[in-house]
Amino acid sequence: MKPAHVAHAFLSENLRKIGRSRHCSEEKRTLIKMLINEGKTYKEVQKMMGCSAKMISNALKWKAKPERRGRKRKTTIRMDRRIARMVKTQPMISSRMIKDSLKLPVSTVTIRRRLCEANLSARSPRKVPLLKKRHVLKRIQFAKEHIGWPKEKWRNILWTDESKIVLFGSKAAPL
Repeated sequence: MKPAHVAHAFLSENLRKIGRSRHCSEEKRTLIKMLINEGKTYKEVQKMMGCSAKMISNALKWKAKPERRGRKRKTTIRMDRRIARMVKTQPMISSRMIKDSLKLPVSTVTIRRRLCEANLSARSPRKVPLLKKRHVLKRIQFAKEHIGWPKEKWRNILWTDESKIVLFGSKAAPL
């Protein structure tokens, strides 16, 4: 079957389904383009399709546009990668220092937003006891002295640094 016969067969079957509407569907647009490329005039296509000359003109001009909403991004993909790389190499750096060192034309809030997009959200360092050399040595000595203790003996030890214990009152934490 020739392309013209295919188009006419498609028209006769689907003309009732397409109908008149304000917007031209994808299949209707491709059919209009195919008929015009075969050498049909606007009038012939109008009669076959049951649409206006303006719809034919619009179907020929139509191009798919990427859907964009909102304001254009101030940072490029390259800037975003540079921000993420800097934070991975220096985890404790502030957004102000990132902005100044990379000379970025954006606010510190935007930098923090880009870090959140890269799953690098802000976090506080863990609070750990400040151990001096003598503390470390005492811990090692304790571990060496008690390495041979059985599990039953360790079960009798009350570890007070792990949980808060309140004997009386409503703020008692479950053990």
